[in-house]
Amino acid sequence: MQSTLKKEIQFFNNYVDSFLSVNEGSLNENILLKKKHSLRVTRHALDIAKSLDLSQDKIELSGIIGLFHDIGRFTQYRDYHTFSDKDSVYHGDLGIDVLKSIKKTEIFDQSEWNIVETAIHNHGLPKIESNVNGKALLFSQIIRDADKLDIFYLVDAYYKSILKGNRNIALELGLSHESKLTDKVFEAFMREKIILKSNMQYLNDFKLLQIAWIYDLNFPFTKNYVKNTPYLQSIIDQIDIPEKQEIIRQKAIAYLS
Repeated sequence: MQSTLKKEIQFFNNYVDSFLSVNEGSLNENILLKKKHSLRVTRHALDIAKSLDLSQDKIELSGIIGLFHDIGRFTQYRDYHTFSDKDSVYHGDLGIDVLKSIKKTEIFDQSEWNIVETAIHNHGLPKIESNVNGKALLFSQIIRDADKLDIFYLVDAYYKSILKGNRNIALELGLSHESKLTDKVFEAFMREKIILKSNMQYLNDFKLLQIAWIYDLNFPFTKNYVKNTPYLQSIIDQIDIPEKQEIIRQKAIAYLS
């Protein structure tokens, strides 16, 4: 690699700040939300890589992938005013296009860029594509786990803010607030399957999709983090169907035990 993580963080901060506008409060709020998310994911990716006893250059590469994994989100929100890939474009591939356009491919050798491109493409898919293997698979797993760790924190904080009357429509994907769960979504969770966004109708479905990420955690470090922080249990508390909430809680506890 022809750069360092510290240098790329400085670049990233300047790049993201260029999207901020004096007159658009909601745009600034959501741009900064994704900026902070990317910086936290960077730290999670470093921690996961260290837990795997990877070499220093691979730890650094993990951090840079964490930093750039959502770089497409800023263009996405500026141009489409949404974080919904369904209503715009897939942000993973948009991020790859952004990195190419700003010539960030030049900081990697070809083998490193292949890993970065594969990991960013796969980080937001329902599951890693079946043809991914070797180092590309490892780094794809690292960024997916790191991303989930921070999203558990983010969604917990957001659902708590809803209770105080604060809402951010861009984060809700247009889902209904009715106290319901789609049968197909609940059944997938109980079968320990990843829930597809295309099956969601209610905000409770989205909460359960996020809880179901426990089935897609790849490393002991990540599973222990989820078990030992309050975010997962707090999200379960926000499922506002009491009889389903307890079933979900017991299923999650049993799976992580």
